[in-house]
Amino acid sequence: MEHYFQANPSGPSEERWVRIQARGVTVEMLTDRGVFSKGGLDEGTRRLIEAVDLTGAVNALDLGCGYGPVTAVLARVYPGVRWWMIDVNHRAVELARRNTADLVPTPVVLECDGIPAELDGHFDHVLLNPPIRAGKAVVFRLYEEARRSLKVGGKLWVVIQKKHGAPSTEARLRELFADVEVVHRKSGYFVLAATRSESP
Repeated sequence: MEHYFQANPSGPSEERWVRIQARGVTVEMLTDRGVFSKGGLDEGTRRLIEAVDLTGAVNALDLGCGYGPVTAVLARVYPGVRWWMIDVNHRAVELARRNTADLVPTPVVLECDGIPAELDGHFDHVLLNPPIRAGKAVVFRLYEEARRSLKVGGKLWVVIQKKHGAPSTEARLRELFADVEVVHRKSGYFVLAATRSESP
C-alpha cells in the first residue's frame, strides 16, 4: 500500500491550497496527493508546534517536514532561527521549497532518508512527527540520527499518540538521552523533549 514515507508517490499530482493556523500564525500552503496530511494541519503536528520552545536557537531541523507547515509557522514565531528541512518524499520536498521560499533566511531543504552524517552536532533543535506507518525500526533510527545531529544541550521534540507507541518511544528516548521530559500529554497525544547532555 502506498504511503507518504516513500521517495516517489505514484499517484497523479493534484495540488490544492490549505490554510494553516497555529501559534497565532496563519499561512496558505500548497499540498498534493501522496504527502502527509494533505488536507491541512494534522492534530499531532499542531500539538508539536504549540508545545516547542525554540528561544535562543540558531539552527533547527524540521525532520520529516512534509510540505512544510512546521517551518512555515515556527519561522514566523522565531524569526532568528535558521531552518533546515528534510523529507524522503520527493513531492513533499518540492512543495516544502515552494511553501517556504518567502522566508528569510530561506530554509535549506534536503531530499533524503534521514539525517546526513555531515550534519552531526549541527542543530539546537530537531522536531519530528515520526512516520509511524514506516515501522518502528525506521522511527527508532530517526531518533538515533536526531541525537547525533544535535549539539550538546540541544533538544529533540517528538509528538506521538499513545496508541501509536508513545510508551515505547519514551523508553527508547530514555535509552538515548539522559534527560527526557513529557511537555504535553492530552487526549492520547504526547510531546516529548529529549535533551542531549553529553558528547558521543
